[in-house]
Amino acid sequence: MKIHLRSFTALALVCALCLTGCARADGAAGEAEEKEELVLWTYYETEKQKSSMDDLTEGFNRSQDQYELTWEYHGPVTEFNKRLAMAITQNQLPDLVILDNPDMPSYVEMGKLEDITEAVEELEGLEEYFPNAMESVEYGGRYYGLPFCCNNLALIYNQDLLAEKGISVPRTWEELEAAAEELTAPGRYGFAMSAIGGQQGVFQLGTFLLSADGSLEDAGGKGTLEAFRFIRGMVDRGWMSRECVNWSQNDVARIFIDGKCAMMENGPWVFPALDESGIRYGVAEFPGREQSMGLLGGEDIAVIKGKNVQGSIAFLRYYSQADTMLNVNLTADSLPPRRDAAERFLKVKPGYEAVFSQIENCISRTEFEDWAQLSEQLSDGQYRILTGESTPEQVCEEIKNTAEGGKSGSM
Repeated sequence: MKIHLRSFTALALVCALCLTGCARADGAAGEAEEKEELVLWTYYETEKQKSSMDDLTEGFNRSQDQYELTWEYHGPVTEFNKRLAMAITQNQLPDLVILDNPDMPSYVEMGKLEDITEAVEELEGLEEYFPNAMESVEYGGRYYGLPFCCNNLALIYNQDLLAEKGISVPRTWEELEAAAEELTAPGRYGFAMSAIGGQQGVFQLGTFLLSADGSLEDAGGKGTLEAFRFIRGMVDRGWMSRECVNWSQNDVARIFIDGKCAMMENGPWVFPALDESGIRYGVAEFPGREQSMGLLGGEDIAVIKGKNVQGSIAFLRYYSQADTMLNVNLTADSLPPRRDAAERFLKVKPGYEAVFSQIENCISRTEFEDWAQLSEQLSDGQYRILTGESTPEQVCEEIKNTAEGGKSGSM
């Protein structure tokens, strides 16, 4: 028995040495087969958004053997740009980042995003992307990313309250005013919107500005004046709360669910909360004055300059596939930026029809060169008008003077 045990021990030792030698000999090859790491930052924070990111990264990682993608939450959206700015200062940037689409130009101007024009132009199905969505990732004739999803603002209304009053869904500003007056009651406003400082409030204001036959180039003109007057009038008459200057878009949705407003201006990101609440709601194109227009919302995905550019492009190719894009947006409750994927999306979620129908009438904020300055003026002006600190006329005059000063300064 001892002889057998010694023989077995010797044999085991020989095998172990052989395996160790093989491992050392193959070590370089093993290291070469390790996947390159990719990191994506986003401010996606709802459970459905997180699930969509999990599915997306897992699908990409299974689809190829060269890269391993992970995603990280660095939100909420109101804090995201601050955290990204800190990462730039500390040189701790990810490879890819999902941005609110009006933020793209500022990062391009800082030289932080990679020019991936050639890779974008070679994508299959590029012609299927909504043109205004592609404008959001274009700067100076070059592409710095791809649209990730898109949206706009619609009129969301309490079906039971409108039916109770025999009110048709408003299609014009005049009808919106009349409905808001009729639906206002103790403890309930007829209409609500977000006028909070920053991009959220300006995004909501933009729908009024553009539908009043205004344009971003003519900011401060007739369309802007009519938009400010209309919103101020809704507040002064008590059909909309002055507290809207403190309400985010999600705050407005909660107020709607609680029955404290009958109609609201909001986007598809609130649909999951409305569905969960059980409230009977309808969605319609937002009422217009002279035309039906608004601002294009949504996110873009960009490649950070100097990081793993090839790996990031491989991921963008994967995401740009119609099937991949469709599945991600179905999970996240957001509209795909490709027409073919969006049309298939509607077959599953027909409630998005109003959002889809308005897409091509929306303007990309990145199309306007001085959007950062203009949005700040509109945000500040809206606050001062609704709190009674300034009049619509005063704010519009300030905006026009700034625009004229910019033009003369550039000559």
